[in-house]
Amino acid sequence: MSDGRQKGAALLELAASMPMIAALSVALGTAFIFGVRAYIFLMSDWALQEQVGYAMERMVMDLRYAEKAQIEGKRLRIYCRGVGGSVRSVVYERTNETVPRIRCDSQPLTGQSTLGKIAMEEFEATFFDSREQAVFLRLVGKNTLTDQTYTLETMVTMMGKTP
Repeated sequence: MSDGRQKGAALLELAASMPMIAALSVALGTAFIFGVRAYIFLMSDWALQEQVGYAMERMVMDLRYAEKAQIEGKRLRIYCRGVGGSVRSVVYERTNETVPRIRCDSQPLTGQSTLGKIAMEEFEATFFDSREQAVFLRLVGKNTLTDQTYTLETMVTMMGKTP
């Protein structure tokens, strides 16, 4: 008869431990889901910084050795010397799409990411001096998934321009 009592006790212990196992499973599952969500948000904000930084870097490189720059409303036109010595122009602009982007010669530099949408809220280019040799640039991007904004500002002096 002692075998029957031991079997009953084991069943009772199992029944008592099931709610604890369920609670532990729910807690671990919730922690895992929050961890994945935090990772996605972190990577999405990293994509925002990468895209804004890349667009700014492209503009700075083109402006640094530019012969001339023109600001036409919300467009920045940069005249640079090509490899063959001929002058070519590059146009940077902010689009008015559902998710605004920065484009270079109609090719997107910013926009869609695998983890979120990057919207360019501001693109500003202004001449800093009357000789139009220094250009102030400002880019503001927003991650629509996390509502995080990222701003970059810089001043570029055109080295190719003769004073």
